[in-house]
Amino acid sequence: MNKFRLVLTLIGTLLLLQPAVAAQVSLDSIVAIVDESVITRRELSDRIKLLKAEFEQSNRRLPKADVLERQVLEVLINDSLLLQEASRRGVKITDGQLNQTMQRVARQNNMSLSEFRDAVIADGLDYDKYRETVRQELTITTLSRQYSLRNATISDSEVDDFMKLSGEDEANYEYRLSHILIALPDAATPEQVSKAQQFVSEILTELDQGAQFDQLANTYSAGETALQGGDLGWRKKAEIPSLFTTQILAMEPGDHAGPIRSASGFHIVHLKERRNLEQTISRQTRTRHILIKPNELISDDEARKRLLEFRSRIEAGEDFARLAKLYSVDYNSGADGGDIGWMDPGATVKEYETAANQLKQGELSQPVRSQFGWHLIEVTGRREVDETEQNKRKKIYSQLLEQKQREVFDLWKRRLRDEAYVVFPQKPDA
Repeated sequence: MNKFRLVLTLIGTLLLLQPAVAAQVSLDSIVAIVDESVITRRELSDRIKLLKAEFEQSNRRLPKADVLERQVLEVLINDSLLLQEASRRGVKITDGQLNQTMQRVARQNNMSLSEFRDAVIADGLDYDKYRETVRQELTITTLSRQYSLRNATISDSEVDDFMKLSGEDEANYEYRLSHILIALPDAATPEQVSKAQQFVSEILTELDQGAQFDQLANTYSAGETALQGGDLGWRKKAEIPSLFTTQILAMEPGDHAGPIRSASGFHIVHLKERRNLEQTISRQTRTRHILIKPNELISDDEARKRLLEFRSRIEAGEDFARLAKLYSVDYNSGADGGDIGWMDPGATVKEYETAANQLKQGELSQPVRSQFGWHLIEVTGRREVDETEQNKRKKIYSQLLEQKQREVFDLWKRRLRDEAYVVFPQKPDA
């Protein structure tokens, strides 16, 4: 696989769906009508071709041709529904945003943008179509973010409950998960539920007899990651789908569990790997500074010279805090004698942090220029701290929120699919 194809995996699901126009339809057969859009045989074939290349690159065995086509068509249907919803909600990606993304993709492949364009063309793909593919991916990502931000929240009580229930041992692990979803529509009939339960039982029997989980996911799962073997990636405890948490924490790598019922259907979950996280130590520095900012009255050179004068006076015994209160234009810290408190790495501008890192405790810097002006810096303390309770809460909040956002967006996508008008003019074939 050429380098740029690897990027297609990195940026997420490939979106080859193009708006249908009469001329295109007349030249290409339609395999699915999806609400107000269509999916053509050419689009389906292009996606299958790219997926085959990805499977070959990762040395994974492809599902049977008819299964692969069914899975890929379902992905295209879901993408089409999301793009139509994005259009209704006014979600648009500007040319400027698209250009920035294309430059980032080129850099990820160690190419200039022109070199990357040549590589795409050399591999037999239309570059303009590829750009629109990326635009559509960005559109869906933006739609997901907007919907999730509006519809997923985490309360303080949810964080409290999680911290009470979370043992220290589990908190230090990450889990790599896979799952198989046997989907059910909203308001499924008893017959549909019974049929799905029977199907799940058959899959579990195959797993118990040694079948490979990823191959069964490729073949049967209705989940988004079906063609990745159902792989959900590495998750910290708070990021495990709440539906699976109890089962996953009781499992050993290689185990599977199910069926687990949700609003989407029945799930089978598999723990692929588990790893211990290293303890994170935060190395913090405490500094104080005097800031002089050039203006109409003070030139850049005069501001620097003024700090050199202050430096000499402090070394001669004058009080740093007093000079900061009198002269620093960082009025917040100036009121505290120039103290800006304990800082984690990356908490301030690079020039300031670099200068502070080079100082011994109690040592004064030379004048340091940053975007804010000229600084005279003194390091007043250094320490190493383990995660505080507050930091733990922030991390757990972030992880819980991210997982809830995934869940609400996935549920919404399933609802869109269940309510969509989807017609297959001709049965897909391999």
